[in-house]
Amino acid sequence: MNEPQIWTLIGIFGVAITGVITVISQMFMRSMKSQFGAVDAKFDAMGARIGAQFEIVASGMQLMNAKFDGVSERIDGLKDEMVLRFEQVDRRFEEVDRRFEQVDRRFEEVDRRFEQVDQRFEQMDVRFNRLETQVNNLEGDVQAIARKAFPE
Repeated sequence: MNEPQIWTLIGIFGVAITGVITVISQMFMRSMKSQFGAVDAKFDAMGARIGAQFEIVASGMQLMNAKFDGVSERIDGLKDEMVLRFEQVDRRFEEVDRRFEQVDRRFEEVDRRFEQVDQRFEQMDVRFNRLETQVNNLEGDVQAIARKAFPE
């Protein structure tokens, strides 16, 4: 392949990689939004349940101690669940951060490789210039030999 074809392929590859990263990041953001919406709905439902429990406790003096203990246990369970879920979210963010760091390292490697390719092209240009100079000098030598060997 010649130089324009190589650069065309490099451009297409770069656009494809950029497109893939864009699609993946969009999918990730949508997924995170839907997950946060589900957690918010669960929190709203839990809040409604806890409110109903407090109304039941307030309505009966005799059941107050038993109901209060039940609500307290449920709140502790919710707290543990919230802590666990937040830990899961933290782990997910750490994983996303790690993946972004991997992508960054990959881009740095690609950039380094492009620089190597560019250096190779510069070396080839220098070699071609030397070769062209040698061919031009050879042409002059051949003409001089031809004049001496075949005088007009």
